[in-house]
Amino acid sequence: MKTLCLYYTRTNKTKEIMENIAKIIGADVAEYTDGKDRSGFLGYVGACFATVNNSISIVSIKGEINLKEYDRLIIGMPVWVEGPCAIGRALIKKYSGVMPSEVYYVVTHMGAKHDYAAKIKAMDKLLGRPSAGQVSIRTKENDYIKESAVFAERLV
Repeated sequence: MKTLCLYYTRTNKTKEIMENIAKIIGADVAEYTDGKDRSGFLGYVGACFATVNNSISIVSIKGEINLKEYDRLIIGMPVWVEGPCAIGRALIKKYSGVMPSEVYYVVTHMGAKHDYAAKIKAMDKLLGRPSAGQVSIRTKENDYIKESAVFAERLV
């Protein structure tokens, strides 16, 4: 099964998690972006504003990636303002028609674990079908690499 781990990251933690998952399952890995620098405090504020207003519509995948070549897609995205980031939602909306039938979400966040069921349903609505599964990984004061490995092992 050919798998792609696709991620957006502001702080590099989601990147670390997705690279770890890709290593364990033998997947390709690529980054998606809206092309804006969202580092630092002002980047964080802008990210939160964009998520609340769902104002991101431009998104692209870095590199020569053809989603139709994959059997499985794992999308990594951070949580901003207690919901999946607007860039991740824009990705799903733009590419849903060419995504493989098996799509998973890896949602990363700094806070306590929350029930993101309603947010996942909204993402599934953009996808046009239910996702194959998801995991919520806390990155603050937590062994997020170990937690990502547990998720990856379930996919092997």
